[in-house]
Amino acid sequence: MPDVDVLVVGAGPAGAVAAREARRAAPELDVVLLERDPAVGSPVRCAEGVGDAGLREFANPDGADWAARRITRVIFQAPDDTEVLVAERGIGWVLDRTRFDAHLAAEAAREGAEVRVGAEATAMTRNGGADGRWHVQVKERDREETYRARIVIGADGVETMVGRWAGLDTRVPSRDMESCAQYVLEGIAFDPDAIYLQFGDAIAPGGYAWIFPKAVGVANVGLGLVALKTDGRNARQYLDAWIARRFPNGARTGFTVGGVIVHTTIKKTYAGGVMVAGDAAHMINPLSGGGIINAMKAGRLAACTAAAAIREGDTSERRLAAYHLAWMELLGEDHLKYYRIKQALEHMDDAFLNSLARTVNKIPQQKRSIGRIFTHALIKHPQLIPVAARFFV
Repeated sequence: MPDVDVLVVGAGPAGAVAAREARRAAPELDVVLLERDPAVGSPVRCAEGVGDAGLREFANPDGADWAARRITRVIFQAPDDTEVLVAERGIGWVLDRTRFDAHLAAEAAREGAEVRVGAEATAMTRNGGADGRWHVQVKERDREETYRARIVIGADGVETMVGRWAGLDTRVPSRDMESCAQYVLEGIAFDPDAIYLQFGDAIAPGGYAWIFPKAVGVANVGLGLVALKTDGRNARQYLDAWIARRFPNGARTGFTVGGVIVHTTIKKTYAGGVMVAGDAAHMINPLSGGGIINAMKAGRLAACTAAAAIREGDTSERRLAAYHLAWMELLGEDHLKYYRIKQALEHMDDAFLNSLARTVNKIPQQKRSIGRIFTHALIKHPQLIPVAARFFV
């Protein structure tokens, strides 16, 4: 029964950064990073887009093989296909998640963390003894092993089991779970330096469709929707219909489905000896559905909290509460505001969105920013003003 100081479950961005930062903060700690799949970063269940500034906190994309495409423009599309171009410097990147996740895990290994792939955590119980360690059962190939960990960091995604085993409430209201489907399409025409976002009840009810370039003529093309708002079709059927209209001759070379939580952070992200981070804690921007940068920020916070707590000899629930407070101050409170805005935007119908797009296009392109677009939305839709005031003013 191996003893470890920090056991990280899940080697996505949250888990890999947590393992790396735990070793950097306290090199004397034994840190183990578990990944249930045979390879880190695969399969990809993500549109792979990230913001430039947030990414650079953790990795330099310039010239990196895991940075598939630099993005300098955003093109919003109304339900009637009216386009609104927003050009800003340093908007972001489309990653190659297979390589990016492997890069982060390799960095954790270089810092001294032990990375184990094909190793699935199957159960977790707490030792009632004086040390209060968690006993985590791990199945790896044809054998099972139990790790005794002083702190467990759960970075095991939307289906998190670590959170449940620790007694945390990780339930998601059905209205706040989006079903997503995505193809990799090749041989299609679009602006390779822009991401496209299209809204509309007939296209992706309760969500939006996207085009995220991977290369010239190659893109992640997908959509997310709220099942409660559909006409009975699933996400893939909506996506097939959208692609048939937009890219009827595109070659489909990849496909993935999944779920995205567009809720707020769970009310309690910690227990005695446990913290959950990233998608496992619903640390996703509820307005955009983006979660990669959030996950890495949360992984870093969890790691620093774990290192300090172990050095102090106190891994109690009371001590680890500092992690939750730090997260809420960093991004959690903003996500509450984004969620309220998301709820308000649900009242905008297709006719309004079409009208808004035509209105915004009257703004000179060099002055066309996200904030200015939202200002026009407020003028046209005054019921949004109380919701947005605290965020934009």
